[in-house]
Amino acid sequence: MARPTWLAYCFAALMVAVSVYCIGRLAFARHLRRRNQTDVTLAHMFMGFAMVGMLVPSWNVIPNGVWETVFAVLAVYFLTPGIQLTRRWAATSSGERHHYVMHNLIHTVMSCAMLYMYWLGMPITASAHQAMAMSGPPRDAGDPSLTLLLVAILIVSAIWQLDTMSRYSANPQLAMASIGGSAPTDVVAASAFAPEASDAAAPWLAPRLEITSRIVMALTMAYMLVLMT
Repeated sequence: MARPTWLAYCFAALMVAVSVYCIGRLAFARHLRRRNQTDVTLAHMFMGFAMVGMLVPSWNVIPNGVWETVFAVLAVYFLTPGIQLTRRWAATSSGERHHYVMHNLIHTVMSCAMLYMYWLGMPITASAHQAMAMSGPPRDAGDPSLTLLLVAILIVSAIWQLDTMSRYSANPQLAMASIGGSAPTDVVAASAFAPEASDAAAPWLAPRLEITSRIVMALTMAYMLVLMT
């Protein structure tokens, strides 16, 4: 498959912007006493920098094995509360709890998609001949059915979050809950990234910008999966 290098550089620049934004979000959220999902922001920062290295291999400064460990940990981190909530409130879950479960499962899928792309191992900007020269015979092209499933989930996630942005003005609290902006009380209390009680009623930090960054990341990941198979 032809791989347009210029487009890969464009997506890489977007991922640099998203990652830098995440760093700024982490720095300013507590300083401005605004609400923020620290775990999700960290996950997006890691994903952004990792995808930059996949899109432009010469910009990759961290070994693949380190990234694979990071995303394996993130997959377990996001999957565990989703399973616990599904079991605990399977019969009586509220809409907010349902959205929180889906939010965690989507981030689990994103973490697994990152692992899958590392397993495929083909740089986006390299031709098959260049990839063989750099790292030996290319790996298996992957399972087309699994790739299609991951791409579909990522695109649906982007559409869902675009709809969330359109609903934000009418109902900010419900819109933020739909992307995991709030969680059942006992889950928040058990989280290492839970906000302080005094911050519980604080306004959300740049919610539309956060949603936009999630949409951009999901679509970039879908694009990469298509090219890597």
